[in-house]
Amino acid sequence: MIVGFGIAYWAAGAWQGQGLRVGTDPVEATWDGLLTAIYFSFVTALSVGYGDVVPVGAVRVLAILEGAGGLLIFGCVISKLVSRRQEELTGEIHRIAFEDRLGRVRTNLHLVLSEIHAIAEMCAVPSVRPERILTRVESVAAVFAGELQAIHDLLYRPQQVPEEQVLESILANLAAVLRELNDLLICLPNAQRRSATLQANLRCMTALANEICGECVPRTYAPA
Repeated sequence: MIVGFGIAYWAAGAWQGQGLRVGTDPVEATWDGLLTAIYFSFVTALSVGYGDVVPVGAVRVLAILEGAGGLLIFGCVISKLVSRRQEELTGEIHRIAFEDRLGRVRTNLHLVLSEIHAIAEMCAVPSVRPERILTRVESVAAVFAGELQAIHDLLYRPQQVPEEQVLESILANLAAVLRELNDLLICLPNAQRRSATLQANLRCMTALANEICGECVPRTYAPA
């Protein structure tokens, strides 16, 4: 664009009263004049405007058009560069947030598994009242249902796709919690197993677990 306008300024000098001037001298149709015209085109497109070369006659309209076009083009270029950088930063933020969420899910599954083991030890103590055990079972079931929902969201509404190794680790820990929780429920009396709160959480857990996992957990994979 700049060279094209420069040639147009240079060619306009062939007409009387048109073209460019350096001070009071017109820019002639020579190679030096062409370089001067291209120089003027550069400073016009960049909106620098030193004032050492000025347009004369109808060429002034051409200079205005080039100045406006230069502002538009350079503005678009800068906007594109800024937009690309923003996309990179946004993607990096999403990646960090996604990895942090995966880490929290894995940590919480470990905590749920540890709590289930602690409750199982309580079941082996005859002096512990069943009501106390039921309260902790209901609590851990509610927490686990929340983690299942988080895993479901990660798999079915992903911002990013987790690595296969990380996904297998999460699913294996999930399967381990399900097995341990099932064994834990056996030690509860039938009346307590029919607790409305516990039954609601178990129904929610069953539905989510079937959607998330089914038969996908590797049989030989040991929970991390």
